[in-house]
Amino acid sequence: MSNTEKRIAEIGQKLIEINKNITNLQDLILYMKTTLETVTRREIEKECLAKLTLKTNENMDKFLRERDPECSIMDWCTRRVEKASSMVLRAFMEQGTRSAIEQVRYHVDAATRHCKEIKCPNEECFRNAISNFKTLEELLENTQEVSAKFTKELYSPKSWSGFEEIKEEEICDLLAPLSNVTRLKILISLGKGGKNFSQLERQIGIKGGHLQFHLNSLIQAGYVAQEKPQGKYLITIKGLRALRFSYELRDIIGENQSSQTKLGII
Repeated sequence: MSNTEKRIAEIGQKLIEINKNITNLQDLILYMKTTLETVTRREIEKECLAKLTLKTNENMDKFLRERDPECSIMDWCTRRVEKASSMVLRAFMEQGTRSAIEQVRYHVDAATRHCKEIKCPNEECFRNAISNFKTLEELLENTQEVSAKFTKELYSPKSWSGFEEIKEEEICDLLAPLSNVTRLKILISLGKGGKNFSQLERQIGIKGGHLQFHLNSLIQAGYVAQEKPQGKYLITIKGLRALRFSYELRDIIGENQSSQTKLGII
């Protein structure tokens, strides 16, 4: 086997392995997206925790200022509000936004029941406490929406800049002629100059309908043209670019495979 044939065989093998490399690339992109999602979520939650802490302190200050000092259950009610606020913050830090929202709703429901059972003497104070928890709930829900929106956009194909315009069928049509050793031999031969059918038969080593089949595939792809009926076959500008791409693809994939092997990706 000549050096050219060996190189053509190598290119064919590399093209066959494209799917494997694309899969590895997709896995790497997914890993990067997952990492980005984790980091961003942490930043969103960090910002939310700062806002929650600030809002909780503001709410408690307001509640303490406006409570009725003559209320018979003031101390008990104050401890309940402080404990509930602390539990909301703890739920957020340990279990996340959803758990904190559930805690807020639980305490609002519990406070409403207790208010009815003990007949709260100061409805304004009660409404103030409930309003404070509703403020925390709105803040938590907003954080949840921001996080969900970011995740949706991150994993949406539209977030892959430029990829949305890619037509899979068109790419396959462009690559298909390059995935065959015989067709690559034809391109290489025509890259050195136009040839008639008989010359190609002798140089490529196949005859008749078999050779015509491969020529037709290259003509259909726009990589080869015939100057006139029964005339010479010529490689087109598009064909020259495809041939150059084949060599570049071999070098790129071979280099990337070597690097990925060293990094332990493959």
